[in-house]
Amino acid sequence: MAREFISGFWYNKSMKNKYGIPEEKLNEIRERDKTCVYCHKKMIKPSDGGQRRDWATIEHLNHLPPWNNPDTVAFCCSSCNSSRSNKKIIDWFKTSYCIDKNINYDSVAEPVRNYIENNEKL
Repeated sequence: MAREFISGFWYNKSMKNKYGIPEEKLNEIRERDKTCVYCHKKMIKPSDGGQRRDWATIEHLNHLPPWNNPDTVAFCCSSCNSSRSNKKIIDWFKTSYCIDKNINYDSVAEPVRNYIENNEKL
């Protein structure tokens, strides 16, 4: 089994994910998104255990399919992913979760801002 060490985690290079995103692209995104793209929390690999809310999860910036476009994928913590669910990002910013955590257009990572600028109207 070919494995690669990226951002402090071992990854199976040949394993396919359930979304059909090429592993090479996911590895590039993992390298870019070392903290949650929303709250900037340091995330852990799910298989390492720890608190589920701290797990790194694949985040689809688009709230509707298709899910296999690497240009609309980021990594965020399980807490933010769960809170956002299938809401548009700009609508999610209005929820108490984001307000309480000061998550907004200005505070999120650049890939999220770029997605909003190109795909959601402010």
